[in-house]
Amino acid sequence: MFSLNLVKQQKLKERPLLKQTFNNIQERKRPIYPLCCNSAITIIAEIKKASPSSGTIRQVDVVRQATLYQQAGAKAVSVLADNEYFGGSYDDVYRVAKTVKLPVLCKEFICSTEQIDVAYNAGADIILLIKAMLTVDELQKLYTYTIDKGLLPLIEVHTTPELKSVLSLQPEYIMVNIRNLNTLELEYDTAIDTLQKIPDHVQKICASGVDNPGTIQYIKEQTGTTIYLVGTALMKAADPHKLIQELCNVC
Repeated sequence: MFSLNLVKQQKLKERPLLKQTFNNIQERKRPIYPLCCNSAITIIAEIKKASPSSGTIRQVDVVRQATLYQQAGAKAVSVLADNEYFGGSYDDVYRVAKTVKLPVLCKEFICSTEQIDVAYNAGADIILLIKAMLTVDELQKLYTYTIDKGLLPLIEVHTTPELKSVLSLQPEYIMVNIRNLNTLELEYDTAIDTLQKIPDHVQKICASGVDNPGTIQYIKEQTGTTIYLVGTALMKAADPHKLIQELCNVC
């Protein structure tokens, strides 16, 4: 059973162990931006070996996969650090950050500053902060801490009320997850409504359920979104290089 509340409780229990699990420090000039500078489609390509909604997806060499993504034209690489549900690790983040010359997003259920420290040491450039699992005060603290580390905090929301609750932080980027993390269902109408309400000065990103050019074309027409995080489709694709290029070619 997947529950954000249970995940959060488990992650908080792991805090004392984090400093012992990863002590390498990546000497990267961070952050590396921008993710998008024109109207072209930008793909954040994700390395995701498993997920709560799909189970085991595919085991890959993360260095080889990240290199393939970079060669295909991805503008950033997202790496899962959670092991329990996604089969990832901070070592995966470290190996990818050491390899690519792209922004690296650490995809983890972040609810403590210790996790941000480990992600920083692993070489991440971007830290994901999921509004659905954080109180307003927790989000404010982690958002500020991420900026103070010289990293980009990427806030994830799903609904319009969540969006309204984070705008006071004046974020540069907001990612709308099509997937409802409480039910694990894809809710395109909800996500599109949320994307439409993001202010023009904020870069909007769409994630989950993006698996073909037609989906990107539809969401772009409805919301103007040009940045998409794609994970499962790339991990399942026989030719991820070809799929990235097809997605980038949407007008």
